[in-house]
Amino acid sequence: MEIAKKEESFLVQSEEKKVFALQEMLTLVTFYLGNFLFGIPAEKVVEINKDIDITPVPLAESYILGIMNLRGQILTVIDLTKKIELKAQVQPRLNLIIKTEEETPVSFVIEEIGDILEVPVSKLEQPPDKVEGLKKEYIDKVYQLPDKLLIMLKIEKIFEN
Repeated sequence: MEIAKKEESFLVQSEEKKVFALQEMLTLVTFYLGNFLFGIPAEKVVEINKDIDITPVPLAESYILGIMNLRGQILTVIDLTKKIELKAQVQPRLNLIIKTEEETPVSFVIEEIGDILEVPVSKLEQPPDKVEGLKKEYIDKVYQLPDKLLIMLKIEKIFEN
């Protein structure tokens, strides 16, 4: 009788592991702007660097800080707080270089880099009706961490204009 219980317990544990292994995970690079924690799919991130040597572009949209030279490639530098209309005081310190749909790199200035997280796709939720200080149209999904809300941005919406 004792052996049967152990075998049954083992089967239950292995089934749980199979379910967890089959669960689709999304890898996100996270970063901070003000008190908000944002995430972008890792496959979109090219690199993160501290070199913020930006050349202003006259008559550009207010959210475009200018351009930068990344090893011979000219990139547009976007002030993400202005683009997504984030109401927060931000001290940009880093460039987060990401790929657009056309595979063209673009730089977002961010305050601080977070962690690389693996999030179960099934646990991603629709954004709440209102997120104080942020326009909902730029939010794709949210994920509740133990101490904070992780906001996944709609990258394609950011590059619409």
